[in-house]
This record gives sequence, structure tokens and C-alpha cells, in this order.
Amino acid sequence: MVGEDRMKHEPTTEGHVKDLVRQWCDAQGAFHFAVVQNGMGVHGIHDRLIALPITVTPAMVGKKIALFASVESKRPGRRGEKDRGMSKAQVEFWEDLTGVGGLSICCDGYEDLQRLEGQIAELIGTT
Repeated sequence: MVGEDRMKHEPTTEGHVKDLVRQWCDAQGAFHFAVVQNGMGVHGIHDRLIALPITVTPAMVGKKIALFASVESKRPGRRGEKDRGMSKAQVEFWEDLTGVGGLSICCDGYEDLQRLEGQIAELIGTT
């Protein structure tokens, strides 16, 4: 099992379990991160969000699978700035998520959301 070489005993704290989950995600090649709550996010969000890279197989046809997507919102007028005004960390997040097959955009209005809709339509073959 993942983590057995690092953790020589059964996990006894939530921190141990979180570390075990992180190791499992790394072993899967997933893009993942721990959520930091600051009171402004969704209540009840889980401790780690994960985008697993999955290759669709014939057995999956007709079944629902989730597609991890993200939107970084910026005020209109920042398109001309480097990386459309995204911070280095935001660009790295975009690269990590899209690197495992997720979708991500920087949005300052309807045009960007239409582009995201087009990416989804192309992915699922409805264009």
C-alpha cells in the first residue's frame, strides 16, 4: 500500500491520514491540493481536491464521469497583461490542472465562458 514504507505504523491522527492520502494522490499521478479555508469558501468542502488522469475506455461509454474544471475570474481589461493578470501560482495551478486533462480558463466576461463551453463541447463530441 502507498505510504507503508514511510509510515511504519497505523495512522493515529488526522494528519497521518492526510499524509497517506497525499502520498496516494502522488502515486496516481493526480493533480491535487489541500484546501485552505478562510471563511469565504464553500462550507463542508473536503480536505483534498483531486483530478485523476483517466483514459476513457469502451467500458466507460454511456457512463457519467466528472470533469475537473476551474475558472480564475479577473476584472475586465486585464487581457493585455502578462498571463491575463494571473499570479505565478495561478498560472501554475492552470498548468497542473490542464496537464492531467482538466479544463481551466481565466475569465473576464461572457466570451471566456463561451470558450469554455466550446472546449467542453469539443471534448464530448457535440461540436
